[in-house]
This record gives sequence, structure tokens and C-alpha cells, in this order.
Amino acid sequence: MIGKLFWIALTVVFTFGFIVLFENGPTDYVQNCQAEFAQVKTYFNTPPKKKADTSDKLQ
Repeated sequence: MIGKLFWIALTVVFTFGFIVLFENGPTDYVQNCQAEFAQVKTYFNTPPKKKADTSDKLQ
């Protein structure tokens, strides 16, 4: 069980690193990692927005 969690975590870390490298290149890698991590945090911390459904209104 711990071994599987280790490999999943390692895969997530290396995937994140590859995405940062692929999108931004090797220049300023640490700053790009911090910016990308902040973007991921805001993605998961924002509550979902519900669209207004006009069909439920009474007339």
C-alpha cells in the first residue's frame, strides 16, 4: 500500500515538473514552478459556480 502511494506521488511530481518544463522552458524554472503551483492551488480552492437556471422561475 505504501509502495503504491509512493509511486503515485512520484508520478504526480514528475508530471508536474514535465508540464512546467514543457510549457515554459528551462529558463527561470523555479519561478515557473511557483507560478504553476499557485495556479493549481487557485484551481482547486475556488468553489464551483452554478449557472443561473431560468427554467425554475415561477411566473
